[in-house]
Amino acid sequence: MSDSINVTITAAELEALQELRRQGAIPEAVGQPMPYDESARKWGEAPPANPATVQRLPTAQQVVDKQIRNLQAVGETNYREGITRPKRSPIAAGIAAQPAYETAMRNPAVLARRAEALRKTNDEEWASRSERIGAPRLVSGVTDRIAKVERAVGSYHGRLSAHLQRIDQMPAITDSDRERRMVENLKGLRAMKGTI
Repeated sequence: MSDSINVTITAAELEALQELRRQGAIPEAVGQPMPYDESARKWGEAPPANPATVQRLPTAQQVVDKQIRNLQAVGETNYREGITRPKRSPIAAGIAAQPAYETAMRNPAVLARRAEALRKTNDEEWASRSERIGAPRLVSGVTDRIAKVERAVGSYHGRLSAHLQRIDQMPAITDSDRERRMVENLKGLRAMKGTI
């Protein structure tokens, strides 16, 4: 037994519907039906169905609009939910993927894709994104990671302190002594570069 309803429209209703489409009064976006004026509905009658538009492939704008609406509606909730239920340890997975990452970074095709992607943008886009996305997140991005900052600075500070004690114990009487101190200081600082 079918639950379908047969709806018949008159020629005048069809003409009115086609005229609305020509005028652009019917939204093109799928899933955004025309608002219905409830005052036009007679008591006991169902409101008319929104006209269906057969569309084999949504437009690029429709796809983007739908993705943004979905993200705004449930994106943060889904993201937080995903964090609480990882399929495996993300840290362990990252460590296990290191050889594949190193191989990919040596792959000329990967490097070419990176260069090509950089060519598709420009300095103005970079500046705009940095200003709109990066600047408002700078302070919270650092303060929310205070434990990481403390660990990094604490570790580096200890190594820097030991390095400076060693340099301070070196003699600085002659030009040759001072030159040796300067070279040892430079070597030591270079060795620590990138360790924070």
